[in-house]
Amino acid sequence: MAKINQKKQSQLVDDMLSLRDIIDIFVYNWKWFILSVILCLAVARLYLATKPKIYQRSAVMLVKDDQSAGGSRSKIGTDALMQLNGVMMGTSVKNEVYILQSHQIMMEVVRRLRLDVNYSYKRRLQTISLYDVRPFTAVFDTVETKRPYTFMIELHGREARLSKLETIEGEQLFEKNFRLGDTINTPIGRMALIPMEQYLDYFDGKTIRVTHTTVEQAANSFGGPLKSSELDKESTLVGIQYSDNNIQRAEDILNAVLEAYRKSIIDDKNRVAESTAAFIDDRIKIISEELSEVEGQLAAFKQQNRLVSLKDDANAFLQQNISARQRSIQLESQVGVVQYLLDNLKDKANGMNIIPTLGGITDAGLQQQIMKYNELMLERNRLIQNTSENTPRIQQADQNLAQMRANIIATTEAFLQSLNVQLQSARQEERSVKGVISSVPDKEKEVLDITRQQTIKETLYTYLLNKREETALQLAIQEANIRVVEEPFGSNRPISPRTKVIYLIALLIGIVAPFAFFHVRSLLNMSIRGRKDIEDNTTIPVLGEIPHRKEGIGDAAILVSEHNTNSINESFRMLRFSLNFIKKDARVIMFTSTTPGEGKTFISRNFAVTLGMTGKSVILIDTDIRKRTQTKLSGIRHHEGLTSYLSSRVENLDELIMPLDKEHNVDMLPAGITPPNPSELLMSDRLEALFEELKQRYDYIVVDNVPAQVVADAGIVNRVADVTLYVVREGIIDRRYLPELQRLYDEKKFNNLCIVINDAKMEKKRYGYGYGHYGYGYGHYGYGYGYGYGYGNEEEGKKKKRK
Repeated sequence: MAKINQKKQSQLVDDMLSLRDIIDIFVYNWKWFILSVILCLAVARLYLATKPKIYQRSAVMLVKDDQSAGGSRSKIGTDALMQLNGVMMGTSVKNEVYILQSHQIMMEVVRRLRLDVNYSYKRRLQTISLYDVRPFTAVFDTVETKRPYTFMIELHGREARLSKLETIEGEQLFEKNFRLGDTINTPIGRMALIPMEQYLDYFDGKTIRVTHTTVEQAANSFGGPLKSSELDKESTLVGIQYSDNNIQRAEDILNAVLEAYRKSIIDDKNRVAESTAAFIDDRIKIISEELSEVEGQLAAFKQQNRLVSLKDDANAFLQQNISARQRSIQLESQVGVVQYLLDNLKDKANGMNIIPTLGGITDAGLQQQIMKYNELMLERNRLIQNTSENTPRIQQADQNLAQMRANIIATTEAFLQSLNVQLQSARQEERSVKGVISSVPDKEKEVLDITRQQTIKETLYTYLLNKREETALQLAIQEANIRVVEEPFGSNRPISPRTKVIYLIALLIGIVAPFAFFHVRSLLNMSIRGRKDIEDNTTIPVLGEIPHRKEGIGDAAILVSEHNTNSINESFRMLRFSLNFIKKDARVIMFTSTTPGEGKTFISRNFAVTLGMTGKSVILIDTDIRKRTQTKLSGIRHHEGLTSYLSSRVENLDELIMPLDKEHNVDMLPAGITPPNPSELLMSDRLEALFEELKQRYDYIVVDNVPAQVVADAGIVNRVADVTLYVVREGIIDRRYLPELQRLYDEKKFNNLCIVINDAKMEKKRYGYGYGHYGYGYGHYGYGYGYGYGYGNEEEGKKKKRK
């Protein structure tokens, strides 16, 4: 038992696959591996044949900063101030990356390139999508459809046939023959197919599938492959990639995306300029009316009082008064502009409008805040085109705008208060000068008042005219703050499907799959697979291995001969030679097995002849008096035999012994007629007497006995045996039976028990147990007792055999 335990401990190491084991799996099953590889490669080829080739095009865009270095520093300071006030500022480049992939931009691209109309046709296993190379262009009475539909166009030169019209309601029963270029009426409206003459010959005889979808559906479909990202965290470069099965369409889509993005930026800037221009035009109209009114008052006053010019003696005082007046005029002008701006800011109706930018405001901080507010408002308006007002991002932007507008109002009020203080100071100075010139006639004072009002209005009017020209110039400049660094580019080699990778994967699967199959099948095989299983689980000597017989050779065949050196003949010679090591003087050799069908009858017949080929006299006894298998294989029917002698019906052995192989001096004692009490008959003393007499006549006695685990006859007859050869057939008996066999050996139930392996697959023995040769499981025999051997009740035996 200690030896068995040691074998079991080393069995784990032995069962591990070595490199040689793996190589042998491939060598002995190479046909299956080649078939698997060919099949997997064929599947990969079929997969590649159904997949269109995908190409990638890329472009690089630079997002420029419109502000100067000083302006940038001011912007940084403003951003820090906004964050201190609770206003969250986003990253400009990240916003542009999002906008480039926005649904709004892609819808504009679909409209420009008419991607809502798709053309395709079947070529072998692939569906080829057409773009620049196509036989015609479909023109519909409604440019953008609200209901998607498809139809087939079969081409024959310039003749076409429309069929298989499908809408959301289902397929329409409509077919029509027409010529390319003609306008036809269909259930989906009027349409025409404008031919592309250079491609008509190529598509002659082909059927083109035309699909007209909504712009939203097309934008969703073509927007998926569009990707944009920051190329570097330290720069403002943005990379754009697009993948498509048509190279030209991929390039056109990238160009259209860049153009639509540029146009959206220009439109945003123009909206600011247009708002400013409208404000300026409104103010010019008001100031013009006020200036005309003041000029009319001055002319009427001078005409009424017949005034031409001021007195010469008032010139000195007037110069001083002019200086104070100019300061007052400038301050009043600023107060007027700031007051209007403040009114505009406090007006709730203008809460979501852009704040007009006016150059008359001398406070640089206030101007910077207005510019920052307008930028954030433009960004918010662009984002809201792709989402709703209830999203967290828009709500955060509205909160930021409200906070910024409150800060601007507070700054404007403080600036206005400062201007009013300065204006009061200037007016006080002017009043002091007027006190000096109090001697000037009252009428001249009134002229000065009117003139001062006129000057104020003229200054405002001139300023507004200048601003209107600046705004018009800004509207005329169609430039965005982006620059295309790299136009769409890319390789003409497809990025998908990856042919080499797919073939490599198919090759690996073709190799690994059969290897895993054979290995797992071997692991699931619980039957005895060969000599190694027996030696690992028992200490019973293995006397020899009988190779697998060719199909069609039955148990009755005697395959051994003197001049034959094939594997079966040599294996019986080795069995005969090995018998001398077990018990050199053994003369009675008994054959048994676990279950029927393991080949003990075939081995006993051929082994008897093998012994006879040495010149020895041999007799083969069929002690299976229940089924008489050996006797039946010899063609003997209802003949007297062993049972006749044991029952004392026949005393002369010569009447019972029959020749089996006269050439090699081998005789046979048949089983005889089946008795009603086989076990009792075999237990009689006449069995010992029989063997004693046969030992005097023959050199060797070969006994073909019943299976040891079926009935007790094997153990009964074993008392006269010198050596017991236990036949075990590969692939039949479960390995879990081997401990039971070891118990029989340890308890010495059989004299000099040895094992003979039958049906050994010798050509598979170089590697393990011959992976891939045996089937799953272990047949229908199992192990234990009650195999339906057929002893006793013959009908019951037949039923068990059928089962």
